Amino acid sequence: MSILDSVSKIVKDNFGKKEKSVVAIDFGISSVKVIQLRNEKGLAVLETYGELACGPYGDLAVGQSSNLPPEKIFELVSDLFREANITAKVGAIAVPSRTSLIVSIGIPEMEESKLAEVVPIEARKYIPVPISEVILDWWVVPKNAQENEAEKNRKVEAGGQDGTSADQKYGKKVEVLIASIHKDVIRAYQDLSTKLGLEVDSFEIETFSAIRAVMPNDLSATVIFDIGAGTSKISIVDYGIVRLSHTINKGSQDITVSISKSLNIPFGKAEEIKRRYGLVGDIEKGDLVESISPTVEYIFAEANKVMLTYQRERSRAVDKMILIGGGALLKGILETAKSIVSVPVVVGLPFDKVETPAFLNSVLKESGPEFAVAIGLALRKLEDL
Repeated sequence: MSILDSVSKIVKDNFGKKEKSVVAIDFGISSVKVIQLRNEKGLAVLETYGELACGPYGDLAVGQSSNLPPEKIFELVSDLFREANITAKVGAIAVPSRTSLIVSIGIPEMEESKLAEVVPIEARKYIPVPISEVILDWWVVPKNAQENEAEKNRKVEAGGQDGTSADQKYGKKVEVLIASIHKDVIRAYQDLSTKLGLEVDSFEIETFSAIRAVMPNDLSATVIFDIGAGTSKISIVDYGIVRLSHTINKGSQDITVSISKSLNIPFGKAEEIKRRYGLVGDIEKGDLVESISPTVEYIFAEANKVMLTYQRERSRAVDKMILIGGGALLKGILETAKSIVSVPVVVGLPFDKVETPAFLNSVLKESGPEFAVAIGLALRKLEDL
């Protein structure tokens, strides 16, 4: 599903012992997650997993976003590898959405050789740095019969009063999905992996990793909604392809801030209260639901707007919304989402894609949404072994 195959083979080394285990690293702004999987007779088997908060490494509270310097990131990941007992020697790193870009554009239909020249030029309109400083990948999104019919109807409506079609007026267009990652980001991750003694030859934008972990094997239009610490990311996957990627500039950290201000308590204490109570019940000092509901409702209202716009513009119904990310663990958030979003809402279960010990089933079901990116990336890396 990823469109960054050109990135994932940057430093490929085909020599050495055949590995069975891989580790995937997911860098969030408030925590770092790791997953280690093993290929056992064609099955992906969970060996270990873990998470560490970034805040304490920057003298901040747990749950607080932190822009750590390289030496602190190395210290954090080293501690995480030790605590989670990571033993794999090869791995993959997820590239955060905040340091990458996914955009869908429409351009005039032309030969593929000419598209290779035109796409980088068009991409400059969306990428805020020189094209020479990014790794750019793209593909033409194929249309199926249903989409062709819907597009034909839209073009007839957009045609002129003289009976001309939109194609005649404006020319045929193709949809192109573009993804880019800044080269400095890849270099920083390569430096880190070298210090860790880890062979990393796969890099993938987190959106594609998350989709692999929770997307059902069908062609329905599905919203993957990643509620992170600082932002919430909505991706619409339709016919197995990412058709839209949008960021909402609020996340679970904003909920903690709301509690902190409402109850006049430090961020760390507010984070503890959020994780304990969520959107259910009151607390001694006040009504927690009243404090955080506006933030949660805003996040889902914005997601619903994006989804409804997609349905209207594509003449295509969205089947459901799947919640992932740390924010999806908040008690009562599923019920709130269902009351706002106009399609069925479920919580992602990425651990269902791997073999796990039976005694961990309940624990992994609860923590699963937070590890969607890491699991999806590890599954991708296992395919390379």
